[in-house]
Amino acid sequence: MESLFDLGSVNLTVPAWQLALYIGVVAFYMIWGRIKLCLLTTFGFAFYMAYYLFSAEFLHVINGKPSAESAYFGFGLVLIAFNLIALFYEER
Repeated sequence: MESLFDLGSVNLTVPAWQLALYIGVVAFYMIWGRIKLCLLTTFGFAFYMAYYLFSAEFLHVINGKPSAESAYFGFGLVLIAFNLIALFYEER
């Protein structure tokens, strides 16, 4: 019974409005059958949330070097770009 009471004391680090927005966007794409756009949304949300939650540790590790932060965002954008290319590429 104690474990049931522990569920009430969970603190979310992700803001509820961002999570609701993500769920709403993914649900909209699922309803309209846009599975690849769901994957693109998930990639973007994962990179955003990773930076949002761990930005203090990330900035501490890179010692204020802007090249490392640029590389993080650059590789995230490259992954999203590859996903967009795969989304619109049709093999004929």
